[in-house]
Amino acid sequence: MKIIEMNIWILLFALLSIPGYAQSEKDTINSTIIIPLKTGKNPTIHLETVDIEPTNLFVQSKPITKNAPHIQLALHITENDTKHITYLWRKNDATDSPKTNYPKACSNYTFNLKINKEEDKVALVIEKSAFEKAFFLDINQTAVIGNLSILFDQCIGEWTEDINGNQVAAFNTYSISLSEEKEQKTISFTSRKDPVKNELSLTWKNYKILVLEDSEKALQLMVFQND
Repeated sequence: MKIIEMNIWILLFALLSIPGYAQSEKDTINSTIIIPLKTGKNPTIHLETVDIEPTNLFVQSKPITKNAPHIQLALHITENDTKHITYLWRKNDATDSPKTNYPKACSNYTFNLKINKEEDKVALVIEKSAFEKAFFLDINQTAVIGNLSILFDQCIGEWTEDINGNQVAAFNTYSISLSEEKEQKTISFTSRKDPVKNELSLTWKNYKILVLEDSEKALQLMVFQND
């Protein structure tokens, strides 16, 4: 397996010179790595203690099934001999409005897809995790933002019944473990009843965590740090 190991700044300089993926945002050079992808398997990227292997990229304008994604990439992530596989996908509905499950957080990084429809190109975007930016977190995975670690620890499916034993409503109870240095706390919460109207906010120490989306596979979160 070919492994790419190089200084981040050299990598950035090389990638930003590739047509179609040049970046103009002011903060991009300091925090973002962009990797152009090809369909199928791609070389492994090594960043600090993390190995990232982008693989099985496919792009299809007309998925063979209704719920299949138009674009999907598998990421094999290894850190300290711990391996995790996650998927980044994009689905288009009838109005061509995309639904995505990224940026996806793992360890100190978030992983995103940059899509150039006109040139039919896809790139993997890797950034350091940051406050006030939404991300998805897979179950049993940890996101690290500054000194704060967030583990999506557990999801339990539950339901309520009427007096005849018939199921009335189903919901999930989630647990996340928060830690900062030697302090740790586990917070549990249930599914949001109305995702549009009800914003779920969790607080710990000087952190505020918004739950933007919830499912048994992943949570979409945004973290704020108060001064």
